Amino acid sequence: MTTICPAASGPGIGLKFGAQTLAAPVNSGTLTRARVVLEVSTPLLWDEHVDFAFTVGGTYVGSYTETYTDTVDGTYIDDLYTDRLSIFDIRIAARLYPLGDSSRIRPYLGAGIGYFWFRDNWENEYSDTFEDPYFPGAYQTLYDHAEGDATLAHAPFPFALAGITLPLGSNGEIMFEFQYDFEKKDEGYDFSGPIYMFGARFRF
Repeated sequence: MTTICPAASGPGIGLKFGAQTLAAPVNSGTLTRARVVLEVSTPLLWDEHVDFAFTVGGTYVGSYTETYTDTVDGTYIDDLYTDRLSIFDIRIAARLYPLGDSSRIRPYLGAGIGYFWFRDNWENEYSDTFEDPYFPGAYQTLYDHAEGDATLAHAPFPFALAGITLPLGSNGEIMFEFQYDFEKKDEGYDFSGPIYMFGARFRF
């Protein structure tokens, strides 16, 4: 007789990677960007039918550059502005495992609420080139540099998810997950849409 060891059911910690599809914040159309998530989950409860998860995740949206050049009153102006945009969010979810402790392969459904921040790390390079008033024919260039960060949008949002876990040894799990963010928008930016994830979790 063969004994099948039960899957681990204690508290867990996991790391997930995936792709997020969202509306482009600068240009029209959609973007697909990589996403990284750290998850901490409770033990499986009620005959291993339910757990709760807290996640912290981020998506690097991209870098956008604007250049302005002009000549005003004999002064050549060169202004370079760069935005590095990213989305950071935290989430709390409840997950239902319909098969409970009857199977080591565990499909699940869930829903939760999150809060996102749309961040801009910007940098500005500015220069003026002009003729030296005391030495005609000689030119000088003055440089200026500034950088900083700003939160362009932030708001709560609901989401739904579905996935499956496969056992990996006595305490590990491989996860495949689909999420959909609803009403993830603020200040004219809309980041609602699908997220596809895979990863691994260790349950103690």
